[in-house]
Amino acid sequence: MEGRPRLPSYGTTRNSEYQYGVSRDYAISSLVVPNSEHIDLSKHSTEKIIELSPNKRYAKLNCILGKGAYKVVYKALDREEGYEVAWNGCQTSKAEYMELNDEIEILKRVRHPNIINFHDCWYNNTEIVFITELMTSGTLREYIHKLQILNLKIIKRWSRQILKGLLYLHSHVPPIIHRDIKCDNIFINGAHGEVKIGDLGIAKMKKGKNYTVIGTPEFMAPEMYDEKGYSEKVDVYAFGMCLLEMVTGEYPYSECKNAAQVYKKVTSGIKPECLDKVTEPQVLDIINNCLLPENERWSVQQLLETPFLLAEPEVLLLSTNDQKNHLTMQVVFKGMDRLSVKFEFNVDTDTAEDVVNEMIEEQVIPERYQQLITSEINRILRELNKYAPGTEDGKDDSHHIWKRETAMEKELAAADDRALEAERRAFILEQQLAEKERKLENEKMIFSNSAAALVEQDIPSTQVLKKSSYNDIREELTAEEPYSFREDISNDRPIEDLVRDVCINSNRNIDKANEWIQRLKGQDIMTVGDLRELHDEDWNGLGLTVLACRLLKNTLYGKS
Repeated sequence: MEGRPRLPSYGTTRNSEYQYGVSRDYAISSLVVPNSEHIDLSKHSTEKIIELSPNKRYAKLNCILGKGAYKVVYKALDREEGYEVAWNGCQTSKAEYMELNDEIEILKRVRHPNIINFHDCWYNNTEIVFITELMTSGTLREYIHKLQILNLKIIKRWSRQILKGLLYLHSHVPPIIHRDIKCDNIFINGAHGEVKIGDLGIAKMKKGKNYTVIGTPEFMAPEMYDEKGYSEKVDVYAFGMCLLEMVTGEYPYSECKNAAQVYKKVTSGIKPECLDKVTEPQVLDIINNCLLPENERWSVQQLLETPFLLAEPEVLLLSTNDQKNHLTMQVVFKGMDRLSVKFEFNVDTDTAEDVVNEMIEEQVIPERYQQLITSEINRILRELNKYAPGTEDGKDDSHHIWKRETAMEKELAAADDRALEAERRAFILEQQLAEKERKLENEKMIFSNSAAALVEQDIPSTQVLKKSSYNDIREELTAEEPYSFREDISNDRPIEDLVRDVCINSNRNIDKANEWIQRLKGQDIMTVGDLRELHDEDWNGLGLTVLACRLLKNTLYGKS
């Protein structure tokens, strides 16, 4: 790889002015009013199509997102799917382009929610063009500086997403090594905290040991400077440096004045000075384990299983009988790719310890959560006993018992009503669906023909994509009859229950429900309460269609 051009990067080096995943506001400010604190979007000229890809699918717009010595990134449109992408142009020769075939093949195979998508690539005269996913809020490093002080919840969420992306790369056979993990090469969709790894232009498949010295000095593991080769654990070392920057807000080895000083400290085993500023023991332990010698350094899977990065489960009381001795509880693993665990508890015959041990033996829950879940169940039992009939507290606070029973009765009644309503609407929906699908196909055909005709006439892209996607058309056709239910829905209710109700009520199959559930859980939405906490702009980042968001909102809040 030495002496050859890197593939168009997703990020920026420490001192480079080139930035790939910049936000729209940043791009406009650099083009129109670079010295102003305020950006007047109304003065921005109309975007126009200036070039089409060889297959006519991608249209480059006259909007530059970033520039470098050899690279220019434009905003572009995917005319087939109807969304914005990045058009990356990198100056190179035909011979050099042919040498990049291995890296291009890697990019084509990579598909993961926490890795920026690569769409297409071709050679055009004197440059190689890459079409990639467009991120909206710039790099993780920019975002760190924007927020200034990060809380541990944000750091935990970002770290999990970065490590999930690395785990995907390292799980390939042979593993894919990124080789340049740093906050400048990790990108953010700020509306909902989505994190994705970019700059896979120097990634390599591990075939034995790698020997090429490439990367950013402050984030390069010591073995990358040796001639003995290195493995995928160089990415773990670099992640440790990223975590250090997230916690402290400082660039690792910022005390060094040049790369030679960084090299001397790294190869001598001297850690960055800012490591002394890390006060959270669990975070410090993770960083130190990332910076260990290669043969002792933890794997990505081991990092994901550390107490700091594992989401602590929560135990919820779902229902109880009149005597308060037969309970239904649920363990919710928030932030993890697991289903919630619902179980029955008999106060007269069961103990928290016995029930938890049984779930561990049945491999329903991991053993590492034994103490936490046991204590949570005992906490719920103490709360119930406090207001149980016949106790002194229960006599004095009988209104608490009445309040809890009333809430449970309302929830059960609401569930019954939803079931009856679903059955009543099922037949009506079957008839409506056939008619709407016919309308939808007609609108889709009209939209496709209109878009193609307008592009041939070089009409501004804002007019070409007046309807941004197939889903927008579907939303218009169904907007007049949203599936709205006004019953109270508990914040503790698992998200899968809500989604399945919505899909049943809107005549969608179980596959569609599972797809929505997977997307929501991928954003750490585990309960109805998590969904209700979202702001309006956060809904756009859930990865659901406009119609799906509308159906969920109608169920939560009723028809507006």
